Amino acid sequence: MSLRTVFQLLLLTVICMACMPGNSELFLRGLESYDEGKYRTAITYFTKAVQNDPGNPELYFHRAKAKMKLEDYEGAIDDYSRAIVLDRTIPDYFINRGLARISIQNYNDAIFDFDYAAVLDSTEVQIYFNRAYVKELVEDYPGALEDYTVAINLDSANFKYFINRGILYSFLKNSQNAIEDFSSAISLNPDNILAYKSRGDEYIQQGQYPGALDDYNKAIEIQPSDIDLYYSRAEVKIGMNEFLAAAVDYTKIISLDSTDATAYYNRGICNANLNMKQNACDDFVKSGELGLFKAYEVIKEYCEEKEKEKQKGKLKK
Repeated sequence: MSLRTVFQLLLLTVICMACMPGNSELFLRGLESYDEGKYRTAITYFTKAVQNDPGNPELYFHRAKAKMKLEDYEGAIDDYSRAIVLDRTIPDYFINRGLARISIQNYNDAIFDFDYAAVLDSTEVQIYFNRAYVKELVEDYPGALEDYTVAINLDSANFKYFINRGILYSFLKNSQNAIEDFSSAISLNPDNILAYKSRGDEYIQQGQYPGALDDYNKAIEIQPSDIDLYYSRAEVKIGMNEFLAAAVDYTKIISLDSTDATAYYNRGICNANLNMKQNACDDFVKSGELGLFKAYEVIKEYCEEKEKEKQKGKLKK
């Protein structure tokens, strides 16, 4: 091989190396792809960067985040673990691995990760919020309440923390505390449907129908197409013996979903209480036709019996 040929090959190699992106550029391209939602492309860039710099924990961390988006939880856990081996001082590594472990229902290890993260940074509110959620899943309810409370103390402006603790209080049959938390959430976010719905549910448990009615009215005002809200409001109206008003709500449900057999059945009950026999029976028949078979029992006991009485009356005449 001539000297000129060797020189040309060396020059070509230098040119090719210059065309190859450096590690920082690979990393930046990976971040850009991630932000654009191109997670597979991001993983490709991060993988190339890892090959060039296998001792950089940030590369594994960001590749793991991309894998999480693709629901490759095992792969994400592996990358988070590699990052942790390289640097055990970063709380986010443990927090994210904990979240990945929740996704595969490895709850005890997730709690371990959040515990370790809390040691590294006792002021990071997400640690306590996430750990509270996992503790609920493993039925450690006192521990979950404690963690939600810590999260609230660290960030009392986040309505979600109050809602989650309120829902747990509700589950534990502590209606008064639940109502207080939902009220706090509403104060922080006056347009939150879940807070109104949840507080209304608690008012029902306490027999406070006017309060429940106000909350459901507000929730429906915010989201007028939510069928569940009309069901809840109708239940309150029935509790207040306002059968006509409840029937109006069931009619609204039917207008939103004409195949809702339960709405027809419940409206039939309202009509029966209003002594609107034919309307009630028509609703029961429609409910049965839509698949709610208990309606046929009511038809047999209520509608057919009325028909028999009617026929008897004709015979007597």
